[in-house]
Amino acid sequence: MALDVSITHTLTAGRRTRGKNLGLLTASTAMDNAENSITTVLFPLMREALGLSSSALGVIVAVSKAVGIFAAVPWVFLAKRFSRRAVLATCSGFWGVWVILAGLSSSFTQFVILYGIAAAGFAGAGPIALEIMGDLYDDRRRGQATGMLYGGVAIITGVSAPLFGQLSGFDDGWRYGYVLSGCMCILIGVLVVVFLDDTRPGGGENRAGGAAVKAEEKAQNVVAGVRELLRIKTFRYILVQRLFSGQNVIMSFGVVFLVEERGFSTATAAIVATPFAIGYLLGTVVGGRLNDAVHRRWPASGRVMMLQASQLAFAAAVFVELQMATSSIGFFVAIFAVVGFLQGQVPVVNRPLIMAVVRPEQRALAFAVSVSTVEALAYAGYALLVGYLGEAIGLQGALLLVTVALTVVNGLCSGLLYRPYARDSAAVRDSPVAPSSYEGEPSKPDAQ
Repeated sequence: MALDVSITHTLTAGRRTRGKNLGLLTASTAMDNAENSITTVLFPLMREALGLSSSALGVIVAVSKAVGIFAAVPWVFLAKRFSRRAVLATCSGFWGVWVILAGLSSSFTQFVILYGIAAAGFAGAGPIALEIMGDLYDDRRRGQATGMLYGGVAIITGVSAPLFGQLSGFDDGWRYGYVLSGCMCILIGVLVVVFLDDTRPGGGENRAGGAAVKAEEKAQNVVAGVRELLRIKTFRYILVQRLFSGQNVIMSFGVVFLVEERGFSTATAAIVATPFAIGYLLGTVVGGRLNDAVHRRWPASGRVMMLQASQLAFAAAVFVELQMATSSIGFFVAIFAVVGFLQGQVPVVNRPLIMAVVRPEQRALAFAVSVSTVEALAYAGYALLVGYLGEAIGLQGALLLVTVALTVVNGLCSGLLYRPYARDSAAVRDSPVAPSSYEGEPSKPDAQ
């Protein structure tokens, strides 16, 4: 009886610890997304105040993503050398001081430089947070956990965007927005330092023998680590697939599209950020559970099936959004909710897919390469492309090419993942592991 009580207490404590950590990881991950959302909402005010063209938004987004290509990996290796908690608090929290300085900048050039420095810090948050999350949850629950993380990100983004949109009533509203955002970042940094439990790398699969030690040593070297990752065929395919993905651009240009192409005011157009975020939240939560269910039913192909379905459905929804010429904000509220739901499917499929084919010791590096480098490169390039094409042919045509046509091609070509994913995920799943205590089970002492 005493043993049953002890085990129940351990399970409850384990769930509480994971829940607390997941909340903090969500808040730290949300900062990069929240900054992009705030920039989208406040850009019309900045454009008017500084006399900018539409292509300037593409420049801001491109610079903020491009710096992540170079900044993410150094943050990951700092987290391996020092406390992951301290590094995460710095890059996602205390680094917010640069956002405050960007809001106080006196010219567009100065703003871009300071905002780029701020983005260099946020680039490190995602890979470190995802690695810790991978340590907290096993393969059967990672879709649901990823859904909860990105769902929380959607809530933070959805609540903050329309609130910041109300700053359009002030002459320097865009400045106030960035100063407030930077202060929020610093607060999150403090919370991470005080409350986040820094779990050991690979805890979710706690590998037996000396294999984990050797893998960890290899992961310390960036060249050897990247070389090891590129030997995984699935991972190589994912990099190519994400490089040709233009889905995220709709998040940056959606409000501007409604202002420029459909004639809504900034405050009215910013309303769609909330239904998009609600849709995204439902997409991550529902999609995460559905992804886990499909994965359990078809472990060798389920996640790839979900990836293709989400991409093709997303392209169809955005096509309808861009083609509908109406002055009713109600229609766009509804369609942005649908687009957000489908966009929310992407991370809950993509992140667990990567976790399934990469050893725990190298997951942070894998996410630094795939998310903060390749995805950031694609995001930056397509943001610039949409910005300049928007001036030449209009935002509607630019978004049709990048977010619809390219996504359709990407969704069809993702079918190439089926065979290598089945093989690579089985190789990781069948490798020797020791029982984990992260699911709340009491750990056994090592044999002497």
